[in-house]
Amino acid sequence: MNRVVSLDDGVVMVVTDLHGDWPLYERYRDIFLALRERHLVDTLVLAGDFIHSEGPPETDRSLDIVLDLMALRQTLGPRLVVLLGNHEMAHLYAVVLSKGDFTYTPRFEAALGQHRDAVLAFFDGLPFFVRTRAGVAICHAGAFPQACDRKAMARLFAFSHRDVWARGAARAPLPYREPLRRRVGELSAAPYADLVRDYLGITDPHDPHYDDYLISQFAMAEPDFDLLWAAFTESNELQYGEVAYSGYVEALLYHLSADYTPQSVLVVGHVGCRNGYRVTAGGRQLRLASGIHAYPYESARYLLFDAGKPVENIRALLPGMGSVFAH
Repeated sequence: MNRVVSLDDGVVMVVTDLHGDWPLYERYRDIFLALRERHLVDTLVLAGDFIHSEGPPETDRSLDIVLDLMALRQTLGPRLVVLLGNHEMAHLYAVVLSKGDFTYTPRFEAALGQHRDAVLAFFDGLPFFVRTRAGVAICHAGAFPQACDRKAMARLFAFSHRDVWARGAARAPLPYREPLRRRVGELSAAPYADLVRDYLGITDPHDPHYDDYLISQFAMAEPDFDLLWAAFTESNELQYGEVAYSGYVEALLYHLSADYTPQSVLVVGHVGCRNGYRVTAGGRQLRLASGIHAYPYESARYLLFDAGKPVENIRALLPGMGSVFAH
């Protein structure tokens, strides 16, 4: 599967990290649709992490956002580009995602119900990167050390979640799953049945997803999963420092430029930003905060740019940033 989307023309609206905030999602969606009706914008790019609120359950409308995106894609087709984020990725691998004392994944898993297979299929097909004729590339988290490795990037550009999962499942064959479940329970200091109930919302041992938590332990040991984890979960410039991270951004842009227009700048989300954005990596990366990652929240921003007009630097993008609360 090709995990890179190329946009050759039209005005693009970029939104990042809405994390289950339905009122904010609805506002961005309606701004896009209104601008599109006036022929002022063509493509909406949602750059990952549209699920998982840290607020109370009644305010977390992650599933509603996903189902609306799935319906909207039927109308907009390729003019809606939804990128994978680390929060969506976690559900493809039954990974328990936490920050501090808060665990994100069980609430969404419990909410999936009859929508589980359709939603996971939607997540499975999401691309990782956008590149444009303007020279503006977009992804969820940013660059990473493996961006300097040509073979690693080739694997990432054609990544198959199903292959990683299948290799994990092959290492947990059916005849051995009962003792493996017991072993997982022992290592976790909780019965396996309690783990899948608490983390996946599954109580029926005959449920086809009952062994997903078991298989995930083997899938996460795959080298390709390590590559995926690096691409989607790291703290980027906060983790590696500006000098080293700038090199990773250069490498990522280089690989995204292959057989295409050279990519000059990278637009990402994932990490919090004061006043809704931050320029990093020697001026080659724009980190955008469209929701809860904006400090203060009212500084949340979206980005508009023309995918067909060359952009040489971040400075040329800044006039295209808009405030969702100004509408």
